Amino acid sequence: MQVLWTASVSRAQPCLGGFRRGELLAVEWPDVDHERSAIWIEKQITLDEEGNKIEGEVKTEESEGWVAMPKWYMDELKRYEREWRKERMSCKNWLGEDKQYIFHGGQGIMYYPSTPTLTWSRFLEKNGLPHVKFHGLRHTAGMLLRESGADLKTIQERLRHTKLDTTANIYTHKSETINQAAVAHLEELNPKWLKFAP
Repeated sequence: MQVLWTASVSRAQPCLGGFRRGELLAVEWPDVDHERSAIWIEKQITLDEEGNKIEGEVKTEESEGWVAMPKWYMDELKRYEREWRKERMSCKNWLGEDKQYIFHGGQGIMYYPSTPTLTWSRFLEKNGLPHVKFHGLRHTAGMLLRESGADLKTIQERLRHTKLDTTANIYTHKSETINQAAVAHLEELNPKWLKFAP
């Protein structure tokens, strides 16, 4: 169950929430608030100087905060939590101590930061899809928000960027959908539709 659910829903999480891979791996059940329909981000899984995986602080102060998620996703997360806790209770050799990582390598052990990248690459290859970097899902999160009409400040806060320029220059690329939407507003200026006083 852990592997199947992780393989499917964890792919949606960075795309919907705009999480960095280390942040995604560090989320624990107490960080999930179903009433708020959001996930709290304050730590990440990273590597120390010797190459050992560790739990550390997020990239910047602005990276810390609540990330609202769609209700349907939170409902899936709640269903998975029940299965997760059943497996936790039946595990005879839990090595995660008091940690409750939603995504773990079995027995509660944290994943390496490179695990999402490798899993994502294998998924793309298995399904004959073109290569897209795992971090590209974070870009997708920004584009989905932009194409749905969200302003840059909202996107900045959701992606938890320090500067608005980062959001504008990196995560909101040119979009044909946005271009067409902008042109649609000009249609009402069609001279044939304009009414002139007699």
